[in-house]
Amino acid sequence: MNRTPIAPMGVGKLLDKSFSVYRQHFGAFFLLALIWFGPLLLLQQLLLVDFTRVPLLAQDTEGLDFAESLGAKFAGQEEFMTQSLPMLLIFFFLVAPILWIIAYPQMISGSILLTKAALEGEILSLKDALKGALRRFWPLAGSTFLYGVIAFAVSTAFVIVYGLIFFLIAFAGGMTLETMFNPSEEGSIVLMIILVLFGYLFLIAGMMLVPGFFLIRWGFYMPLVLFERDGVGIGQSWNMTKGNFWRLFGIFVVLSVIYSMFSSGIQLVLTGVLGTSILTQLILVVLTCLLTPWMAIVYALAYFDLRVRKEGTDLQELVSRQLATSAPVEPANPTPAQETGVTHD
Repeated sequence: MNRTPIAPMGVGKLLDKSFSVYRQHFGAFFLLALIWFGPLLLLQQLLLVDFTRVPLLAQDTEGLDFAESLGAKFAGQEEFMTQSLPMLLIFFFLVAPILWIIAYPQMISGSILLTKAALEGEILSLKDALKGALRRFWPLAGSTFLYGVIAFAVSTAFVIVYGLIFFLIAFAGGMTLETMFNPSEEGSIVLMIILVLFGYLFLIAGMMLVPGFFLIRWGFYMPLVLFERDGVGIGQSWNMTKGNFWRLFGIFVVLSVIYSMFSSGIQLVLTGVLGTSILTQLILVVLTCLLTPWMAIVYALAYFDLRVRKEGTDLQELVSRQLATSAPVEPANPTPAQETGVTHD
């Protein structure tokens, strides 16, 4: 066993390490995602896409020029969405909760265990990773449900407050509800466009920073529940991430950009070539199972990095307290009776 001590990592080193871990243990990570996500993602596509009208291999655009063909293929994504209310209800109230409350934490926890073994130079089989995560099934599911409720509440509160501020600014600029929703004057139209444009940009930035601050600070509950076996882990995550928000924020911004570039780029190419087809849906499911483990590895590495930093900080504080409490004490001046050679009658 080649056990290597885990040291603090910068953003670049952490991302580089994530690629290295994924490359070395690709089979285990991919199969883990395939086991937990594959069946549910296929079921999701069966419920949301009307496969009775979807071609098997490629969407037929014969007789259309190149631009019309692309337009038909991209429009087909909405055209072939199911209109069945029972199918939609099954997805939203059965498949989606199972995916996010059961499959998601189990897949992430298994990835954390595999990542830990890779960092420590140990051998952990896929079976052991699955068993290790399943041992904490209920605490992980309960913590994820609670985290989801908190995330929804924080995001909703932010959107409500942001909406009130938006309307106050609009009214302060001389707009009314009538001119806002039905602008007729040129000045009102221009002001509305500016408000909507900047409002959208600030909404995106605000969602990333305000709810994002709380969601990142609370977001490392999963490895704490897995390893520490202490409650739901959300409060402990808040303490662990103290002083590390901007570094973590930078990691997940870079992570989101890279993930979006890969997933969106491949999806655009697939849609442009095959259109909306059964083959496209299958490839997209496999793509999700390929990309999700890498995000889980980054999350796991960020947690281990936080733990190393926290332990180092705690050790530093302990040493400082010990030095402060063990300061040398000046000896008291001896009394005359204690001086050598001095006696009393």
